[in-house]
Order: sequence, then C-alpha cells, then structure tokens
Amino acid sequence: MDIADILSCIGGIGLFLFGMTYMGESLKKCAGGQMKVFLTKVTSNPLKGFLVGLGVTMVIQSSTATNVMVLSFVNTGMMTLIQAVPLIIGANLGTTVTAWLISMSSIDGAGLLFTLLKPASFTAILCFLGVILYKFVNRERTKDVGAIMLGFAMLMFGMTMMSSSMKGLSEVPGFMELFDKLSNPFLGLIFGMAMAAIMQSSSASVGVVQALALAGGIQFSSVIPIIFGINIGQVVPVLIASAGTSLDARRVARTDLYLNTAGAVVWLPVYIILRSTGNFPFDDVFATPVTIAICHTGYKLLTSAFELPMYKLFEKFARLTVRGGGKQKETLLDVRFISTPSLALAQARQRVGEAIKATNDSYADTITLLDSWDPGIAKRVHRTEELVDWYQDEIDAYLALLSTKSITNKESVELSYLIHVIADYENITDHVYHMVVTLNRLWDGGNNFSEKAEQEIREIVNLTARVLKLSENIFYEPDSKRAFKIISLEQRIVKYCEKARNSHMARLIAGECSVKEGSVFTDILLDFERIADHLSKEARQSLFDAYKEQGTGAKRFLSMLIDQETDDEEKLKRNNAITF
Repeated sequence: MDIADILSCIGGIGLFLFGMTYMGESLKKCAGGQMKVFLTKVTSNPLKGFLVGLGVTMVIQSSTATNVMVLSFVNTGMMTLIQAVPLIIGANLGTTVTAWLISMSSIDGAGLLFTLLKPASFTAILCFLGVILYKFVNRERTKDVGAIMLGFAMLMFGMTMMSSSMKGLSEVPGFMELFDKLSNPFLGLIFGMAMAAIMQSSSASVGVVQALALAGGIQFSSVIPIIFGINIGQVVPVLIASAGTSLDARRVARTDLYLNTAGAVVWLPVYIILRSTGNFPFDDVFATPVTIAICHTGYKLLTSAFELPMYKLFEKFARLTVRGGGKQKETLLDVRFISTPSLALAQARQRVGEAIKATNDSYADTITLLDSWDPGIAKRVHRTEELVDWYQDEIDAYLALLSTKSITNKESVELSYLIHVIADYENITDHVYHMVVTLNRLWDGGNNFSEKAEQEIREIVNLTARVLKLSENIFYEPDSKRAFKIISLEQRIVKYCEKARNSHMARLIAGECSVKEGSVFTDILLDFERIADHLSKEARQSLFDAYKEQGTGAKRFLSMLIDQETDDEEKLKRNNAITF
C-alpha cells in the first residue's frame, strides 16, 4: 500500500461520510412532513413508538438524527420520557438499513442483473440523474429527490474508493496484526467505541468496517466485538446534544446510552462463552460486507427483543441516575429542529396553540370579574398576558431564524401565518388584561353597571366567546365556513358596541349612570371591538392562504377581503370567484 492508496483511502472516507450526511439531510427534508405526523403523534403504546422510531430512522438513515430529534421533543415538552424510550429502541434497529445499502458494493456475479446492481454500473447513472433533477427542475420535491440521488451516489463512490485503496492492506503485516489483536473481545469493543465516537455515526463506522472487509483478511472474531463497541460509541453525539437541555432531555440521552450498553453487557458474555467452548462456528470465517450487515442486524434484533418489553425499567433507571440539579431554564423552542423546517414549524404551531388556549382561558376568567372582583383572578390574567408576550418574542425570533433556511413555499406560508396569529393573540391578551384594569377602576370606586348596561355587555361577551372558540377551531382545522362566520360575528360585535355607546349616551344625558361608570363601559366596549378585529384578521388571513391559488379572481377578492371591511357574511360570499 503506497502513498497514493493512502490518499485515495482518505478521500474515499471523506466522500463516503459527506455522501451519507448529505443523503440523510436530503431524506430528512423530503420526508419532513411525514416525520412531523409520526413523531408528534406518538402515544403511550410502546409497540407503536418502536415502529415509528424504526420507520423514521429507515427513511433518514441515521439513528443519531432520530434520537436527537426525540431529545428535542422531550426538551420542549412535546413528548414525555416514557414515550421516548420505545422510539429510541426502534431507531437503534432502523440504523442497520444503511449497512445493507453499503453491502451492495460487494455484489458479484455474471449476468445483466448482477452487472446492473454493481455500484460501478448505477452510481454514475444516479449521479447524472441527480444533477439533472437538482439543477434543472424547479419543483422543490423533485430537487430533493435529486439531492438524495447525489448523496447516495457520493456514498457509494466513496465506498468504492475506500475498498479499492484498501486492497493492499491484507498484505501489510502490521494491519493483520492489529486485527488479530482486535479479536480480543474487550480490545475490539474499545476500538469500535472509539471509531463511532470519532465518526459520530454507527452507520458510517460499520461502513468503514465493511470497506475493510472488502480488502480481505478480517475475521468475525474481530468484527463482532467491534460492532458491539460501535453501537455504544454512537451515543456520543446524543450525549453532546443533551448538554444544557432539560432534566428529562438529559435522561433521554442517558437512556440511549443504557440501551446500547445493555446490548453489549448481555450479548458479549454470551459470545465469549460460546467462543471459549468452541460452539461459535463462524469465529475464523472471513467477513464480507453482506455478512457484516447480517451480523449487525441480528445483534440489533436480539437486543431490541429483550429491551422493548423492559422499556419502563430503562426509563426508571434513567430517572434514578439523572437527578435534578437546580432549576432549569425553560426551553420554549428547540433550535435543533431548525435543520428540519417541517418539524420546526410543527413545534412552533404547538406553542402558538398553547398561547391561544391560554388567551381563551384568560378571557373566561376576566368575564367573571363582571360579577365581582377577585384579586387572584386579576393576577392570573396578568401572568397570562406576560406569558403570551414571552411566547410571541420567542416564536418570532425562532421563525425569523427559520426563514433564513431553505424552506418550501408551503412552509413559507405556514411560517407567515404563525407570525400573524401569535401577534394577534398577543394583542388580544393585552386587551383582555386592559379589561381587568378597567374593571378594577369600577369596583374600587364602589360603582356598578346599570341593569341595561350589563345586559348589553352580556350580549357582546357571548358573541366574543363564540368568535374566540371558532378561531381556536380553525387554527387546528381550517374551515372556510367558520372563517366567514368569524368575520360576520365581528361585524355584529362592532354594531352591538356602537348601539351600546348610543344607549350609554342617552343614559348619561338622562342621569341614569355616572360618568365613572360610563368611562369604564366605553373602555370595555373598545376592548371588545379590538379583540374581535384581531380575530377577524386571523380568519381573513386563513381564507387568503387557503384560496390564493384559485386564480386571479379569487386573489383579487381575497386581497379586498383582507384590506377592507364588509358588512356581513352573505355580502362576503356574493359574486366572488371562490368555490365553497
């Protein structure tokens, strides 16, 4: 093996690692929508969680990426620790798929089928098609497919370079001596752990071992302990990612370590016993990429088989060994999701939903102060107003960061919509709290509303409650009819408030109410109008986003809908280009 082979080997490893990373990122981007659906709807069913972890990792080709995402979900409260454990077990099994893809480099045989399956035959074709799709097609999903092809082509080309440059290693005495020493189970275990920790990937580490096997001369007596070690060393990136996270997120990383260590603790002694008694028949057999893939998958299957029924024990052990060490700063949004925009938006949407619920609960609390003053409720409403302020600051900063990344048109629309919604609800909480301050003036002065004024306010209170509920519903399930209903109800609230003001002026002139009571009354009416206005804006924006692709007529109508006031629901629907 000369200097040219060494340089070729280094270049092959670099290209292999870059191709694997690039392919994984492209797969993650392409499958982002599906991952959002899967990972955000995991239940307490361990089998379902296991299958979700398995499926997601098979798609994105990286258990580390899946486990870091799971860690981030737990860190932000989107998932519990007990839900995360089966996911991690599934992810650790799903990572074995990469070894099977890499094993294609060892395919040999005569005939057209074998020739086409060889990397030398299809890598160049994949690369060419990938460049065409990525460079010359404007459709984003197609560009992602092209990027996946390019990543896989680079991975296989790097694998070919590595294996070709390593062919002379079997003739190097030092190399053979090294692998003879690694047949010691504990040395092989340590070597595998170090390799995976340095390369930050079990898939890449197994791929390098497969490339070495193509060079010839590696026996299973060395391969098996190395695989045990690789699956422990792969946890290092997850442990690093857990730094500075919440207590449960750190427990997720530690659980990953325990799960991978448990496999070695259980099966390494079994292997040593079988080997020492001469009952392990494959010890002196030379490994190939295919048999390494079989070995890796078999080990993971056996490990998953005993870990999944015991997942609750691993969760309890993580809680016992990772104790709280002081108050953690709460994390609202995890920046680890930024690399996967669909998941980042799912996280932001969940937080906006929390802000909406907090706002609606705050409004319900505030309305009770019309009957009697309660300082506890007033404080709670104030805390909600500050909380939603914080939500808006964090979500706006997070989405601003996300907007600098490569996102699809659909994701851009979602991002803009979330910014509008959180801004509207932040303003609504300001008006709700302003109602509390206004009512405090009323009760502190020993005043109360006249029977007629209270009746007028109650009508507006009920209409506003309906609009708030409808707005929450269309946030989760967009619906044109509900959106138009909100716009119609907003107009009714405006009319009711105007009518109430005129009645108030008549009462004031007639001396039926005091000036202070009247000041409180008009201030509260203004808050109701502002709340309805913000909710109407949200409904108009949802309509615009839903129907802006229906042609110029629909666009013109919807632009007018957002920019101008309209009288009622029927007038909005009349003579427009939208199909309902």
